[in-house]
Amino acid sequence: MSNHNLGQEQQLAQKQIASQQTVQLMKMIELSNMGLEEEIRKAVDDNPALEIDHEDNNIDDLYNPADNENVEENDDIAREVDRTHDEDPFDSDFFSEEEKEDNDIPDYRLYANNRSADDETRERTIVFDHSLQEQLLRQLGEMNMTDREYEICEYIVGNLDDDGYLQRENQAMVNELLFSYNIECSVEELEHIIVDYIQELEPYGVGARNLRECMLIQLRHKEDSEAVNAARAIIDNYFEDFIGKRYERFMRQLCVSEAVLKSALTEIRKLDPRPANNDSLIEQTTSIIVPDFIISNHDGQLELSLNNTYIPKVKINKDFTKEYRFLSQEKNEKLRADAEKFLKDNLDNANNFINLLSLREMILYNTMYAIMMMQKEYFLSGNEFDLKPMVLKDIAEKVNLDISTISRVTSSKYVQTPFGILLIKNLFSEAVGDEDVSSKAIKKILSEIIEQEDKNNPLPDEQLCALLKEKGYDIARRTVAKYREQLGLPVARLRREIQF
Repeated sequence: MSNHNLGQEQQLAQKQIASQQTVQLMKMIELSNMGLEEEIRKAVDDNPALEIDHEDNNIDDLYNPADNENVEENDDIAREVDRTHDEDPFDSDFFSEEEKEDNDIPDYRLYANNRSADDETRERTIVFDHSLQEQLLRQLGEMNMTDREYEICEYIVGNLDDDGYLQRENQAMVNELLFSYNIECSVEELEHIIVDYIQELEPYGVGARNLRECMLIQLRHKEDSEAVNAARAIIDNYFEDFIGKRYERFMRQLCVSEAVLKSALTEIRKLDPRPANNDSLIEQTTSIIVPDFIISNHDGQLELSLNNTYIPKVKINKDFTKEYRFLSQEKNEKLRADAEKFLKDNLDNANNFINLLSLREMILYNTMYAIMMMQKEYFLSGNEFDLKPMVLKDIAEKVNLDISTISRVTSSKYVQTPFGILLIKNLFSEAVGDEDVSSKAIKKILSEIIEQEDKNNPLPDEQLCALLKEKGYDIARRTVAKYREQLGLPVARLRREIQF
């Protein structure tokens, strides 16, 4: 084989390794602190070259690039994740000189765990997590499926929105499974997994693509009765008439009495249009959350730190090579070669894992710092009306990362602030018109107006628009309708009590 071909094969192998490590990095970025702790302990169990650092050593010793034979490969990973990260984001025009002076920025590149001086005295902060993700994954673990199907189910659960709906197109998920997770799956197989596994999970209704499907899933799991069967027929065949309260149309078509119709509508009213936001389920699925970031206010100056106090520190097990060195003295050439490969593979994987931890923290810190500075007024006041319009693209441009990476950083992580613990993704909202007003603030006011309205005479969108205008928010009626729908609130006639 020529040197030219050998060089090409080596380059291809390096790219494949970098690509695999990029996938691993993306998975690590998605993990919360508690998830990362489990991942670290699993890595230590699987790799004898890694060990938990129980000693109070200098934290800089945890990650020493000079000890890593794969520095160039890890640089490839960083470049693949961040193709334009040639400049330090803290040197960009986004951060003013005053902001740079007001906020100490730790040298996150030097170590694998970012800890501040007061970590030893900081109490572990906990809140209750109301998400259903852990409960859903626990149920999936009890189902009869292959490991590959479970990985796909796990991915789908991670794509459910706050109400339990699956809003993404099947083809888009198939593409991401292939390119980001190296899992090949057809659209038909994905649909089968959604219907036969995800939509069989409790609370019934999760995994639905729309309200009609959500209601049908819940009705499918109810015991048969005349009322339930009529309810299924109404939602399945006359959904538009039901939404429009045109009861006489489907009552004639179904050939049911008014009493049966009332019973069917009672069954439908019992359904939960937002299955992941059920208060009764919150009581069943509480779990401890440790915030991933901590923002402190010191006399009007914000300080950000990664909350890694309880994440295990890892290091290379120096006894590993000593324990297995005798194998390299084997007279049998094949055994000796296998032993040397075993040693090298485990050491390479251990070094790569430590490097990925460091790269993960760099990405998390940069992203949260950009969010903190963009929402500085809000973090100082705690008033939602100080929230500025902010979308993923805004932060992606500040830290020179892809929008998909920013989405992973913010989707399931929490930040501890002086006024409580927040889900980071809730800080994002679009601008309203040409004004520097967050849609989140408008939605809060709109929700309060609807909550206080006369339920016997609900306000139509035109009146909601007029009331908002009186409060100083001049937005179009179609925008009011969009925000009302995003809040999960129906039109006025559907907010009125059903009457016959």
